[in-house]
Amino acid sequence: MAVDIHNTFGAGFIGGMVAAILYGITTLQTYLYYVYYPSDTNGLKVLVGFIWVLDTLHVSLMCRALYYYLVTNFGDPDNLATGDWSLFTSLGLNLCMAVLVQTYFAFRISYLTRSNIRWWLTSLLMLFVFAHFAFGLETVILMFIKKEFSALSEITLYAATPFAITAVLSDVFIAASLCILLHGNRSPVVETNTLVNTLIIYAINRCLLTSLVAVAEVIAFAILPGSLWFIAIDFVIGKLYANSLLATLNCRSGLRGRNHTRDDGTSFRVNTINLSGLQSSSDRDSTGDTQSKTITSTRARVKSVPSGDVNQLETGNLGEA
Repeated sequence: MAVDIHNTFGAGFIGGMVAAILYGITTLQTYLYYVYYPSDTNGLKVLVGFIWVLDTLHVSLMCRALYYYLVTNFGDPDNLATGDWSLFTSLGLNLCMAVLVQTYFAFRISYLTRSNIRWWLTSLLMLFVFAHFAFGLETVILMFIKKEFSALSEITLYAATPFAITAVLSDVFIAASLCILLHGNRSPVVETNTLVNTLIIYAINRCLLTSLVAVAEVIAFAILPGSLWFIAIDFVIGKLYANSLLATLNCRSGLRGRNHTRDDGTSFRVNTINLSGLQSSSDRDSTGDTQSKTITSTRARVKSVPSGDVNQLETGNLGEA
């Protein structure tokens, strides 16, 4: 049986090149994280290191699979028509990276949430994350069972499609929860609102990127069953999840030190921010003179700088009792 090399392993080669570039970015971000955030908790450092190890294993297996098809079995249509263990295992590693990153964001949200709704919100998010993992694991196992690329279209309805749907729903619910909780921490302090708006934009962008790629993967799997474009896209998606986590961690120093400009033209600098304890807006005390009291949800205060025109936003341990 003739193999369309352009839409199969040509597509896989393109996806592999893009994934290799993103792996370089992941490695750089991992290095920068350990250099600039040595005081982070050991658990977070282990998570970042583990994500990088998984990403390295994925790239290694991806390269092994491409070598197997494009060099070892070049011109052998029988072997080119069946899936190799390294190819399917690399898809499983991408799944693990995605689920780990989603779990991290879900538990970050639990720290932002009031205690009376924390349990059910975290449970709802983890339900979608677990469903994403379960359908993804089912898809990988069925690929090992089917082996033939031509038979993979048989698992579209009951494995691949639910896998993509739960992946998108997990990202959407995580991003929506972050946006709602961050919006609830808006206050009369202009600097705090500007920072919250920036964080909301980051959350939306992260969700859009991974969701669009997940949708593109399942569409390619469904309408191009004879090609390997879905594998090319899957090579990339794990790197996007890894980089979204690392970008979130590494942008903290930038948010702390960035200059902002108000509508009246004056500038201010955000010095420090710790999101782990943000309180919901319903926890604020809405009575009294808001111009003279401390805002409970952010404990933010504006302090004059000797120059007179620049204000400095100090945000302490947000939500600390």
